[in-house]
Parts: sequence; C-alpha cells; structure tokens
Amino acid sequence: MKTLPVFIIALLVALFAFTTQAGELKPYNGKPLPDFSLQDLKGKKHSLSDYKGKVVLLNFWATWCPPCVKEMPSMQRLQDKYQDQDFEILAVNMGEDSTTIEIFLQKMSVNFPVLLDSDGAILKQWKIFAFPTTFLIDKEGNITYALFGGLEWDSPEAVVVVEELIQQ
Repeated sequence: MKTLPVFIIALLVALFAFTTQAGELKPYNGKPLPDFSLQDLKGKKHSLSDYKGKVVLLNFWATWCPPCVKEMPSMQRLQDKYQDQDFEILAVNMGEDSTTIEIFLQKMSVNFPVLLDSDGAILKQWKIFAFPTTFLIDKEGNITYALFGGLEWDSPEAVVVVEELIQQ
C-alpha cells in the first residue's frame, strides 16, 4: 500500500494547485529522465524515444484532479493547432483503470494518446509528486520546460514556447 500515501499527497497537491492560480512554464534544469514504454487505451505500446524528432508535451494527469480536467481542452486545442507539424501530446494517466479513463474521455474529447501507468512505475521513476505535471521535450529528446500545476496550453505565452521548440 505504498502507493496510497503517494496518492494522498498528490491529491492534496492537486487540490492546492486548483485553489491557486495556474502554474508558470519554467525552463527545466534537472537531470535527464529515463525513457519509458507504456500502452495506450487500445493496447498500443508507446515509447517516449519513439517521438524523437518531435516536440512532445508530456502530461501526467488523473481524472480526479481538477486542474488536470480544466487544462485538457486547451491541450486538445494546442494539438489541433500543430497537428500537421512535429508536435505530439502524450498524456500519462496515473494509476487509474481503463474503464474510469474511458468514461472520463467520453465526456472530454481528445485525440492525443492517453497512456496507462497502472502500477505507478513511471510516476516513481520520474518522481512526479503533483498533478498535473507537464514537461516540454525538444526534438532531440531533452526536457526543456517543466510545469507543476495547470495551464491554458493554447494561451499566447505557451504557444510562443511551443512554436520556438518546433522551429528549432
């Protein structure tokens, strides 16, 4: 039951983030994080390294997380804006079963891959402690920006950062 304390801490952080204003996208100065492979809801395997050559918005989220739910439509609008460019969103769900996620996605229409971290292994490996947590990864596979909390991903400020990464 080690995941229960992590879940409770993450829930408290998510609730705190929901009651405060949106987070700020900041340059990432941490160590490189390891590659991973996860399945999507249809059983297709996705490795982060498969997306080298594209800018990746890697989002860690959960259906019970209010700021995660709030930012999801703006993520879809961003995906739509850059659908014909070297850009992809990967949304890693943290420990929920596929039925819960599918019911949620029936209400929230998204067409980017939703990956399943059923046992929380990637959560632990990447030391994710707040939901949502998002990383922007450049075409070389380097994390360039990080955000702990929600964001309107199609806001002018976020779009400028994404466009700069796509143009590199």
